[in-house]
Amino acid sequence: MTINFSDLRHKIAVVFSCSLFYFAVSIPFIDYLRLSPTTEVRPYCVLPFILSLVYGFPGVLGTALGNIFSDIYYGGMDIRIMTMGACFQIIYGYGGALMWKYLRRRSNNIFRLDKIHKITQYLLLVVLLSLIVTFMVWLTLHFYYGLNVFGVGFNNTLMNHMIFFVVLGIPFFVGYSYHLQKKKLSLQPTDMSNAYLFSLNEKFILFFVMISEIVSTVIAIFAYLFFRAYQIYDSVTLWAHIYVIGGATLYICLCPSLLILRSIERHISRPIEILSSIGKNFGEHEDIKSEIEHIQSTVSQFTSYKSEIGELALSFRTFSQKLKEFFLKLTSISKERTRVATQLRIAADIQKGALPEPIQLTEIDLYASMDPALEVGGDFYDYFRVGEHHLGFVIADVSDKGIPASLFMMISKTIIQKNMMDGMSPGPALTKSNAELCRNNRAEMFVTVFCGLLDLETGELKYASAGHDHPFISQNGEAFRIMNNKTGFVLGALEDIIYAENVIKLSKGDIFFMYTDGVPESSNEDKEQFGFERTLDVLSANRDRAMEDMCCALKESISQFKGFAKQFDDLTVLAIRMN
Repeated sequence: MTINFSDLRHKIAVVFSCSLFYFAVSIPFIDYLRLSPTTEVRPYCVLPFILSLVYGFPGVLGTALGNIFSDIYYGGMDIRIMTMGACFQIIYGYGGALMWKYLRRRSNNIFRLDKIHKITQYLLLVVLLSLIVTFMVWLTLHFYYGLNVFGVGFNNTLMNHMIFFVVLGIPFFVGYSYHLQKKKLSLQPTDMSNAYLFSLNEKFILFFVMISEIVSTVIAIFAYLFFRAYQIYDSVTLWAHIYVIGGATLYICLCPSLLILRSIERHISRPIEILSSIGKNFGEHEDIKSEIEHIQSTVSQFTSYKSEIGELALSFRTFSQKLKEFFLKLTSISKERTRVATQLRIAADIQKGALPEPIQLTEIDLYASMDPALEVGGDFYDYFRVGEHHLGFVIADVSDKGIPASLFMMISKTIIQKNMMDGMSPGPALTKSNAELCRNNRAEMFVTVFCGLLDLETGELKYASAGHDHPFISQNGEAFRIMNNKTGFVLGALEDIIYAENVIKLSKGDIFFMYTDGVPESSNEDKEQFGFERTLDVLSANRDRAMEDMCCALKESISQFKGFAKQFDDLTVLAIRMN
């Protein structure tokens, strides 16, 4: 059997560190809060349990050695009593840690107190460990010194453990759990900036427990000041009364708090956590049917609630039903793809004629192009003057290809352009266009749209998106980056959708680049996609060229990457640079 010396050195270091820490913490209480030759106020009694949870047996062994050193420091202690005391610490510290780990054997974080039953189990464990260690200590003292077992000292030892295991133990659990959660999030490969470290139920529990601890601590302090002021008792009896008052207040506050928290957990926090997990875990099932069934089975347990929780559950159920209907429509749309060749050629000529003529403006350099995958594409772009100083532009991708998509494209293009020419900004224009498309959408098609309104004098750009790919932008001479703009639902699928509008300021030399998904999703013969990273690299490398040259360089790079692979989607780009 080989010895892992690195692990052995680590364990020895843990024993030494825990021993030194325990000894250092105990000294002030031995010097200033000694109640009798056998005991003192011991808030550090929780250390064997805590350090055993964190470091295992080396942690509790260190506290046992630290206890022996503190007894030697005090002096006059029988070596047998010191040895027994160290053994008692190992028994209740390590034994308690093993019991808690067993109770939390299915938890990834044994320190997380996010459920009422965990707090209840912890309190019951505290009472059990306090009774065990108190009986062990005072039976030993009775055996060696003939001291009364059930005297004031017994009460002091018992309450000391019952109080400080809660007052210090629970805050440690909360703090260490926070540390572990934060460490776990920092190791995640994805962006976890919106992740939370405490659940809603955890916050409720923390609030009520902290209030109970604060109330009991304040009352205990007032009791101490009162008894000290009138010098009613000796130090042992004084602390016995303070322990009883503080401990009784603490547990009297905790018991009703647990009942209240149980009701909150059952009717508020737990349902909210379960419902919030629907969106968080959406997409984990193999198909949309399984996703919908999962949503409906999850919310069914809360639909009978006569509260906002019930309304939220009903909303999720309605959402799942609408989602099912919507994807059934999408499935039916995808089956209609066969077109006649002559009709496609005629439609292609009509479509090309519908695209705007090149425009020359001193304020901007603009270029746009569309390369359909079939004779007739589902993509389109448009740009037009709106008044003297504004330019409207649109880029879009219809859900289908061929003649129906071309017709739907023409309708969408006309409606959106009319609404913007009537003075509507992009958000309201998309909102009204969606309503008009839904009312007459017998073909059940939809279209993703990105539209903008550019002030040619100030460079202010108002824009809105209906399910379209995020545009790219280059500002201040820097490389292109993907904009993190909000996008609404696609046009033509669901009525009564309001589209948000955003504003950005373009300065001289800034470039705004829009595209359809055929650009990043162009695939080569190995089914590898061109991707966003290559797109950004090509654009950044050619950003100083004219917009037409930059876009042509991108299309050439895609063509070289694709090789002999077939083009399966339309490829449309629209680029604007402020002069």
